[in-house]
Amino acid sequence: MSYGEICKEIIAKNAVSYGDIYDFSETPLEKLFEEFFTFCQTNLSERCKEYDIQPSRFIYTNSYNIEARARFVKGFNIIEVTSGAMIETYKLLSFRNTLFNENKEVIKNYGSLQELIKIPLGHIMFQAAVQFTYYHELAHLAQKPFNEFKSFDESKHKGQGDKYSVQKHCLEFDADIHAANLLPAHILDFWNKQPKEAQTSENLSKLLSVAVSGILNYFMIMGQCGDNIYYDEKSHPHPVIRAVNITDKIIRVAEINVDFKLDSGAILQEAFNLTEKFCEHHKLLNFAVQFNEIFRAHSNDIGKYIEVLDKEADQFPNLLRNKFPDIE
Repeated sequence: MSYGEICKEIIAKNAVSYGDIYDFSETPLEKLFEEFFTFCQTNLSERCKEYDIQPSRFIYTNSYNIEARARFVKGFNIIEVTSGAMIETYKLLSFRNTLFNENKEVIKNYGSLQELIKIPLGHIMFQAAVQFTYYHELAHLAQKPFNEFKSFDESKHKGQGDKYSVQKHCLEFDADIHAANLLPAHILDFWNKQPKEAQTSENLSKLLSVAVSGILNYFMIMGQCGDNIYYDEKSHPHPVIRAVNITDKIIRVAEINVDFKLDSGAILQEAFNLTEKFCEHHKLLNFAVQFNEIFRAHSNDIGKYIEVLDKEADQFPNLLRNKFPDIE
């Protein structure tokens, strides 16, 4: 189904109102929106039977808030990404990202990699961010039913909605793990197209650091990076804890497909360093410094909390790891 056909279908069923849907036709980023819609809807159509989420639809909304969500409404399983999330993430990470072309230190470290893969590394950051978001929301669709939720929002919750529960943290970790399991396939796709002599541990580690930096920056774009470290608070785990867990899973999956070891700690540290340089270069609030300090000071406690959630997850049968163990 085309984007227009899907919009007409869900409007006719009163699943989404006409005014909420973003029409990207004849906009400057029409091709970008169309390509990402095609990727997401194709993937949804392929996975919906497997995950028992039929019918599944992907749409953009008119909101300029930086967020995405999974919803269950009028018999539809819907993933919504705001137009603001796409536009601002693309502008910041890809279109206006001059870090890899202007910063001398970054050029020295990453110039040969960018020349090798022939794709701007800023665009890799953008792709990693939005693909991660899609796979995260796909997991939330597959986690249903949870009666206490009408939707899962990948945004910074405030007020009454920003309440901690171990179930909410397990849901978010489970969705992060799902995204981290699937994202490496895209990274390795670039990798496998390179000459054999260029497929070194160093080059792959740098490429993974670029992708993780894109995800870190997406957390920043959503406004999730201003808090000091916390554990049993708020509806979403602290973004540093999420970053550590996500990176570890991405590295583990990537290692399965290569014949050498990867250092997840070093890759995460380099992602922090790259993100710090990105913020400095573009004169943005440098959240990466705080992230780096938190990671260095609390790495043991962060590891212990990840282990706690891993054990707690066994009690929630609707997590993907429990519903679909053979897939996950």
